[in-house]
Amino acid sequence: MMLPQNLTEQVFADRIAALGGAIHRTVEAKAVVQDADGARVTVVENGREKLISARYVVGADGMQSLVRRSTGIEFNGAAYDASFVLADVRLDWPVGPTEVSLFFAPAGLVVVAPLPDGSYRVVATMDDAPEKPEIADIQALLDSRGPTKKGTRVLDLAWSSRFRVHHRLVRSYRKDRLFLMGDAAHVHSPAGGQGMNTGIIDAVVLGQLLGDVVNGVRPEAELDLYETLRRPAAQEVLELAGTMTEMALTRNSVKRLARNLVLSVLNLNPFLKRRIALKLSGLSRASLALLPAPSREPGPIAQTKPAAEPGLTLVA
Repeated sequence: MMLPQNLTEQVFADRIAALGGAIHRTVEAKAVVQDADGARVTVVENGREKLISARYVVGADGMQSLVRRSTGIEFNGAAYDASFVLADVRLDWPVGPTEVSLFFAPAGLVVVAPLPDGSYRVVATMDDAPEKPEIADIQALLDSRGPTKKGTRVLDLAWSSRFRVHHRLVRSYRKDRLFLMGDAAHVHSPAGGQGMNTGIIDAVVLGQLLGDVVNGVRPEAELDLYETLRRPAAQEVLELAGTMTEMALTRNSVKRLARNLVLSVLNLNPFLKRRIALKLSGLSRASLALLPAPSREPGPIAQTKPAAEPGLTLVA
């Protein structure tokens, strides 16, 4: 079952609106600072600069995270040598729209995934992918790596891009009042489709913790539970995605033979297939998304005048 990211984002946006929230788009964060009293984010919106003050700031602002750079936290890791082609196309596809297909050809990997609107997403490894792959580029990839018994024809190209893959993990998820989540905290290969779900669960866990602390349900010290739970989850995802990526990128004939043999054995073993399904779905890491009960009973929330400053600022 394939659900494009734009539809996932729309589900979240609709839910935020239903709860009375708002998403501020085309707002750029320029600077983040913090002290003992709080944190401040300088943003530019519609050409005007303003300052937002908050008790906490969460950086969900991607691999080039401004919030992470503001913390000085190291982002350890490296980039893979190969580049990747990504394209949404209309295909005359002999395999059909019922399953995702992976082809481990000697020339490299190609993945063809059906999308709900009848199109297909194609992902392929290349030593040096073109900046904007054209129909001819996608056709050549499928001809050299795809099904051999029946031909494939690319009918139309909706959009395409290239990207390079990094595998990185922050040394710490928090520095005082600044927190990191999603791609600001961990990036890895798209192998296995682990990235977006991992970031979403980061947000769920951290959101619950911050809500409890701001509302007096938990002591501030329990904010450290966020890293305690989510760092091991990210480490497991990086290891899984890294293993799958190395399997896909290998050009060594002996390693390719061993890989194909392992995959054949896995395909015949229901127990191992089940374990892989649990890992790819993230269900095997469910315990790393569950918060323990608060260490103290909720106390009464002090009745004060509404603050002019938010308790939390999310930079995404």
